[in-house]
Amino acid sequence: MNIALDVMGGDHGPAEIIAGAIEAARAYKNVTISLVGKPEVIQAELARQNATGLNLPIVPASEVIEMGEKPAAAVRAKPDSSMVVASRLVRNGTAQAFVTAGNTGGALAAGILQIGRMRGILRPALISPFPTHRGFCVVLDIGANADVRPEHLQQFAVMGSLYARHILGIVNPSVRILSNGEEAGKGNHLVVEAFRLLEQTPGINFQGNVESKEIMEGLTDVVVTDGFTGNIFVKTAEATAKLLQQVMIEELTAGPISSVGAFLAQAALRRVRRRVDDSEYGGAVLLGLSGLVVVAHGRSKANAIRHAIRVAKQGIEQDILAKIQREVSRQMAEGTDLAGSESMDMFNQTSTLKKETA
Repeated sequence: MNIALDVMGGDHGPAEIIAGAIEAARAYKNVTISLVGKPEVIQAELARQNATGLNLPIVPASEVIEMGEKPAAAVRAKPDSSMVVASRLVRNGTAQAFVTAGNTGGALAAGILQIGRMRGILRPALISPFPTHRGFCVVLDIGANADVRPEHLQQFAVMGSLYARHILGIVNPSVRILSNGEEAGKGNHLVVEAFRLLEQTPGINFQGNVESKEIMEGLTDVVVTDGFTGNIFVKTAEATAKLLQQVMIEELTAGPISSVGAFLAQAALRRVRRRVDDSEYGGAVLLGLSGLVVVAHGRSKANAIRHAIRVAKQGIEQDILAKIQREVSRQMAEGTDLAGSESMDMFNQTSTLKKETA
């Protein structure tokens, strides 16, 4: 198993990215982690971190797609960038997955232009686990597509159900649409029309709408939404969790008596921190491409990168992309209109890339 890692992406690359690769290489002995980036930079960092005897080959890439660049334009203008080179490794079969903490739009553009989409998939979607009171659910899309149509949410539901079943181990995952009310008919035009489509979609356990507060309670296993709404929801939840942790620490250390209580509760506080720490989840999988792409937070440090590599490893082991492709192909063969016309399919690819360059 070979996983291509974009060493040059992210707020803390390359030092933290390489540190995460070293941790993963020590944890997963059967995984080759190809470090894609500027060789002289990678070699110096490997020497500094004393990474000897690990399966960390270097794949040269002389260019970097920066966070502020327009994604599709940068992918085309920088064919030797770490993102494009890593994507090509997946396309030609040298690697089975590509992991990056860099520009999300760049990862999407590189994925579409270099790896290509699955047959029948209109839009790739970013899916990520989300902690709830009962465990975890998955949310998609969390940032790949700001504007979508009802049929896109229909495909997200199919892909999300398969991901929850095979990666989270949920036998019959429930699916709901993020809305401003539980009742059928609540929501904007997109939600109302998607509700109608999902009611008619075979192979998924659709149970209607879900409000954001009910996601936290664990009411559903799969949440589908557009990338604009999903991104805001996830980032707001992450910020709220961090705020609560900070307030708890401040209050528990505010005086001598509470400080004693904090000392006694250290183990419990560590468990709480771990349950809501997004670095433990690794990254979001870009579902709908012909190859596996995992996008970690731009702020990812070593622990998050190690877990992003774990997510990629798990996806490869479960052969999740092949399972999604089989299900989409089966439903298309049975006449379920999941993909629309071929001309509309091509329009969506172009439209996606244009939006990402805006």
